[in-house]
Amino acid sequence: MFLSKKSIIIFSIFILIGVFLRTYQLNFESYWLDEMISYWVADPNISFNETLIRRDEVAQAPILFDLILRKYLAFFSYEPEYGRHVPLFFGVLSIPFLGILSHQISKNNSFLLTVFLASINVYLISYSQEVRPYSLIFFLSIINLIFYYKIVSENKKIFKKIIFFNLFIIFSVLTLSSHPFTFIILFSQIINSIYVFLFFKKKNYLFFLSVPFILLIYLLFNLDYLISQLSYSEYFLNHENWKFYYNYYFSRFFGSRIMGIIYLSTLIYLVVTFRKKIFYTFNNYLLLIFILIFSYIIPLAYAYLKTPILTDRYIIFVLIPILILISSLIFEVTNKKVKIFIFIFLLAPTIINNFTEIKDKKINKPEFKKFLNSLEKNDVKNLAVNTNLAVSAKVSKRMTKLVENYIKTLKEFKKEDFKIFNLNDVPKNQKMIWVICYEPLVGFDCTLPDDKKDAWILIETKQNHFLNSRLYEIK
Repeated sequence: MFLSKKSIIIFSIFILIGVFLRTYQLNFESYWLDEMISYWVADPNISFNETLIRRDEVAQAPILFDLILRKYLAFFSYEPEYGRHVPLFFGVLSIPFLGILSHQISKNNSFLLTVFLASINVYLISYSQEVRPYSLIFFLSIINLIFYYKIVSENKKIFKKIIFFNLFIIFSVLTLSSHPFTFIILFSQIINSIYVFLFFKKKNYLFFLSVPFILLIYLLFNLDYLISQLSYSEYFLNHENWKFYYNYYFSRFFGSRIMGIIYLSTLIYLVVTFRKKIFYTFNNYLLLIFILIFSYIIPLAYAYLKTPILTDRYIIFVLIPILILISSLIFEVTNKKVKIFIFIFLLAPTIINNFTEIKDKKINKPEFKKFLNSLEKNDVKNLAVNTNLAVSAKVSKRMTKLVENYIKTLKEFKKEDFKIFNLNDVPKNQKMIWVICYEPLVGFDCTLPDDKKDAWILIETKQNHFLNSRLYEIK
């Protein structure tokens, strides 16, 4: 990748913008439930076997991200603020590598537009600030694609091809181990290699040789997990309604319904305009089209055959083909007026939307820190968590563990010497206590257990986002 000084400067500026946007307001919000799950599993103070047990107990995602998070927290400190550094790291690292992939595909300066769009993308920013595996999935998917293009390239010497072959296997296994939906990428690579062989007589021997190695190594480490996932006959997701079929999550990917329409219409226009180049000539765009198509078709087909499994974050890697195709195909437009119009049509609202999102950022997660700070001058420092989920006592108990674990590691909790008790095992000498009801989902009941309703007298209530906290006097 040989670049001019000007391109390097612009490239660096765009990366710095992405770093700033991902770092800014990093801990603006407290954790929500899914983050608490990863944080609880990644506790470095427990044994590795206990980590595996916790993972099996509370979550359905692979353990790769949690193991990385565990190592990081063990090196620094088991505090929520440090937990956010891990997705931030992968979110930041994704920006330059996406630029490398884009340049590898298009061989022109369109990679600068790809980097800029990725740097200011509100969806990628949000998942770079959330203790979940999605920024890791996005990053590994990029690296996987970089090495795929390396091993199918005809201009590499055999020694380099062997190196890239091994790296492709390693990063393919890691990518697949980050989330089962990334099998869509491998499937798309297989279809792409078959397509170019049938229509262009390009024989990607190294790629086809790598596939059995990838699958064998993956199954060696993930067979139990894969079997457990395929055994689900029901999932927590529902079938997509009719609105999905004119949006395809673009409104979520790009921040609003209007932004979704802008990006989706731009992508459709460019793909239709250059359809002959994409499908009838040998090029690097075709794989991106396959990833884009199969990212929707395969999960939707599975939903009708067995159970709904599709949601936007599971296919976060679909932003790779979307951003690269839009950026690269804009540079293919020969009509200068049309090209300028597309640039303005795309960039002006994107920049405005990004500024608005940052300026008017709203709290969307439970305000634990705000609640604890509000008790700074309060005499009562005793807390209990009420996660009385009506449908399952077992799930309620598990929820309590997650929330208690998170609260106990907050700086605000430790600074003020708060004490946290199990709601069903409050010491008899405690006469006042704050009961925190965490209500992120439908079905949570903030009423006290029956055995406490007569003896506990409500004194005060504090309402924060997703938190209903009540001060009780115990007779």
